[in-house]
Amino acid sequence: MKRKVKKMAAMATSIIMAIMIILHSIPVLAGRIIYDNETGTHGGYDYELWKDYGNTIMELNDGGTFSCQWSNIGNALFRKGRKFNSDKTYQELGDIVVEYGCDYNPNGNSYLCVYGWTRNPLVEYYIVESWGSWRPPGATPKGTITVDGGTYEIYETTRVNQPSIDGTATFQQYWSVRTSKRTSGTISVTEHFKQWERMGMRMGKMYEVALTVEGYQSSGYANVYKNEIRIGANPTPAPSQSPIRRDAFSIIEAEEYNSTNSSTLQVIGTPNNGRGIGYIENGNTVTYSNIDFGSGATGFSATVATEVNTSIQIRSDSPTGTLLGTLYVSSTGSWNTYQTVSTNISKITGVHDIVLVFSGPVNVDNFIFSRSSPVPAPGDNTRDAYSIIQAEDYDSSYGPNLQIFSLPGGGSAIGYIENGYSTTYKNIDFGDGATSVTARVATQNATTIQVRLGSPSGTLLGTIYVGSTGSFDTYRDVSATISNTAGVKDIVLVFSGPVNVDWFVFSKSGT
Repeated sequence: MKRKVKKMAAMATSIIMAIMIILHSIPVLAGRIIYDNETGTHGGYDYELWKDYGNTIMELNDGGTFSCQWSNIGNALFRKGRKFNSDKTYQELGDIVVEYGCDYNPNGNSYLCVYGWTRNPLVEYYIVESWGSWRPPGATPKGTITVDGGTYEIYETTRVNQPSIDGTATFQQYWSVRTSKRTSGTISVTEHFKQWERMGMRMGKMYEVALTVEGYQSSGYANVYKNEIRIGANPTPAPSQSPIRRDAFSIIEAEEYNSTNSSTLQVIGTPNNGRGIGYIENGNTVTYSNIDFGSGATGFSATVATEVNTSIQIRSDSPTGTLLGTLYVSSTGSWNTYQTVSTNISKITGVHDIVLVFSGPVNVDNFIFSRSSPVPAPGDNTRDAYSIIQAEDYDSSYGPNLQIFSLPGGGSAIGYIENGYSTTYKNIDFGDGATSVTARVATQNATTIQVRLGSPSGTLLGTIYVGSTGSFDTYRDVSATISNTAGVKDIVLVFSGPVNVDWFVFSKSGT
């Protein structure tokens, strides 16, 4: 009898311990509970539970915190963050930073991430901090970046006829995926956006940014015990009251003007890591003081976007001062599609105020002057193939996001290049023949540059194979052999992916 009692007592003890273990492994729910698809606001944050089917529980706790459980699902997302009106870019919203901590326990395929959408273009994006049994997204990375002390691989994928914030649609997905998992820390969201755009992955107007737990055909639970999302102010810069001398041959940001006669002009966000000016009308003028032209400039380039044909006069010292030249701007297709447009100007030396006089609506990101005309007129001298040719001194280009930018040590380069972009350089004099080419480049990703004759589809002279230089700010000289080329020719560089180019030069056999 005593033995039987002991056995029953031992069994009871085992059952109690098992129950305690089970109860310990399931989060205790104390906040507001939801089970099915729902959106709303709670604790000053926007929340959403979305699933296609299966068992889901989401507990809404203080501030941005929440917990969730899921099982037998197809796809489910639990998130708390900020939703916007899709009328501002991330630049206009200001720096976005997420401080988070999560007890994350997936069983199968799942992500812990910052998640959201943009419109125009429609983009679904992920910054993945940790994952379950499968590391997303199962594609070839475009490159790597380092943010907040961690390394992330960058991916771009396409979703065809899939659910979106605008119903069934085809759209791009952008991904930053850590190379090692973590479940707490700081995520500098804006820095990821900037790096994506540098790789040609253009962001649109912000719809949402949220800390998210996603499950796909899996089960698990998570307790987000910290989720603080800071949206920083992005103040409109006041015109400088005491301007310093500015270098004409370094990029001048359009929003850094000293005065304007416009009552409608506004500082706007641009797709390429910065701001510009917009809401411009016919007759508006914008003045930039103390521009130093040194021994002389004869070219002008501006990065612009417009849906109409328009023009910009470049004048010295006042809105009615000497007309240096006129930049004719054709429609770029939309107000968010920027292209770099160039023109000749009368030679100007020394230090002057520059006034841009507008004939109609246009958005301006930045502008820069050049010492030699970027668009040679018929009859101009040819360019020596065996002297360095600055990449920014192209005669024409294809690619809406291509930009000229200044280099830290002085000078300029071209960047924001994507697959299929090209730049054309006219009247290159090869003399009796060149057999190789060297380019000074920087990139985080292995890529190629084709050297072609006459047009982007012209005779292929050779291909420059560019390995990663470590970053977009680390430049190296890379060389390739080309078919023997003699006489005066137009040269076209055709790009297969993101790369910054400082200059290039040809050489003869044996040199």
